[in-house]
Amino acid sequence: MVGAVPRQPTAVLVVSAWHEGAPPKLAARITYTLDAADSDRVTVTAAGADEIQAAVRRWLEDLQARRRGGGDAPVTGE
Repeated sequence: MVGAVPRQPTAVLVVSAWHEGAPPKLAARITYTLDAADSDRVTVTAAGADEIQAAVRRWLEDLQARRRGGGDAPVTGE
């Protein structure tokens, strides 16, 4: 269709966090996708704030990389 604007992917990240163990330690289950229209989902678990932050950071970096040229970017510069 002439003049149609390509759909921009919507990325989604869900963090479920809780304390577990003795002494209690922060834990999380992180589920994400770079395109909510796709059925592909990634789920990771992380223990401690540093690991949780690293997982979220990786998702953001993947999202930025996709925007810069990977993934569904238009082939032409138009």
